[in-house]
Amino acid sequence: MLVLPLLVWANGGDQRIVENKYLINLSRAPFTPRVGVKTSFLASFVDIQKNKLVAEDLIVDIRIARLGGEGAAKRTFLFEKEKILVRGGILELSSTFTESGLHEIFFDFAFASNPSKVYEAPDFLLDVQKPLHGYNTNQILIAVLSGFVVGFIGGWFVKRIVNSRVG
Repeated sequence: MLVLPLLVWANGGDQRIVENKYLINLSRAPFTPRVGVKTSFLASFVDIQKNKLVAEDLIVDIRIARLGGEGAAKRTFLFEKEKILVRGGILELSSTFTESGLHEIFFDFAFASNPSKVYEAPDFLLDVQKPLHGYNTNQILIAVLSGFVVGFIGGWFVKRIVNSRVG
């Protein structure tokens, strides 16, 4: 029961390898995005040979699409941002999804020293879920914690009453 509230904000991620040279790790919190809840993303660009974050400046294009319609090949792009300068191999972004269903995130990147050579990473697939019965995660956590506080205070009063009658 104590672990349940922590699972609400559990995070995790996926990895994609680009041309056997680079790895993109996409972490997200919460791990399972929900409609109307802000999802934070952290994209890490790693040089596989050096086993370190890419130190050189990158130019990154991001696209987020929703899959749907007749067949899985149909997608609607919801967000597109080009030429984001990434320093130190780390890119932070966030999104609040408005529809449930499968979404794709695409990262294309180039090194600032050679912007004509664009690396296209395989897409990251997300399954955005419907809201939790109309309650957001903050409301659920507050309710659970309030229950613990009320239970603790109630137990403390019962213990005082029992001890005063016994002693």
